[in-house]
Amino acid sequence: MLACGMGDKTPLVIEHARAHGGVISAAEAQALGMDRTTLSRRVRAGVFVRIGRGLLALPGAELAFELDLQGACRRLNAVVSHEAAGKLHGFDGIPWAAPTVTVPHRLTHAYPGVYVRQSTDISDDHVVTIRGLPVTNGERTVIDLAVVLSDGRLDWLLDRALSSGQVDLPRLSELFADLARRGKPGTTRMRRMLEKRDQTSVPSDSVLELRLARVIENAGLPAPVQQFRPPWLTPTNGRVDFAYPDRKLVIEGDSRKWHLLMKSFETDRHRDNQAQLAGWRILRFTWEDIASRPEMIATTIAAALRD
Repeated sequence: MLACGMGDKTPLVIEHARAHGGVISAAEAQALGMDRTTLSRRVRAGVFVRIGRGLLALPGAELAFELDLQGACRRLNAVVSHEAAGKLHGFDGIPWAAPTVTVPHRLTHAYPGVYVRQSTDISDDHVVTIRGLPVTNGERTVIDLAVVLSDGRLDWLLDRALSSGQVDLPRLSELFADLARRGKPGTTRMRRMLEKRDQTSVPSDSVLELRLARVIENAGLPAPVQQFRPPWLTPTNGRVDFAYPDRKLVIEGDSRKWHLLMKSFETDRHRDNQAQLAGWRILRFTWEDIASRPEMIATTIAAALRD
């Protein structure tokens, strides 16, 4: 039996955990007066079980939590999402909440002890498997959490998920661009979170180019030459993203809107000047254009090809 001396906060922490489904965060335990050393001792003694980064449970609570999720996923063809997904990913800063799953269609929305949400835009590539459960991946989970967390908590969680490598910034930005739409819950909050970070809405160059190529293809425009080396860039051994050489037209995916590095900015202006002197035109489209205004891109390129 565990001996508890005077001043020991273990009973208080256990009571708090029981009142919240058997789960408590390390930060909550410390706020109740249990220092880290004592908390680690209680874990080694089996009083608490670690179920994620900074997250503890009373013995048996983890099993009950996961059994509820397992049952709901099987019965409803659902995936674990929101706070429950955050817990399974081990995100810091996840508040206690009832086990949560998301279904594609709400033919039924009831499962004992589980909160069921609906979303029609979860695809297979948004889902990973954790401890045998289908769970929204890290990036999708963060976007979903923007619906339920405050700005401060989401900001804190996102910083830690990014710094720990649990979430990839370019993938998060790309997925957000795919999912964001006017009126979708959490869109405004998530956009604020991304715009606070220098490279948040900019994916890798390869992703930027791939998405721009898809816009051109989907619009039914003639296929441009990719990674073209125009004659006026030969001295610098440079390439452009796309070109229509017969029309002396260059198409570039431009991320400089989001990270205006002076060297990159000056290089682009020099390249543009070289193109102008050689009689070529350059159209530049930002990531926001590619993600949110593909029709504008198609119309602009089509007009340039007609000139």
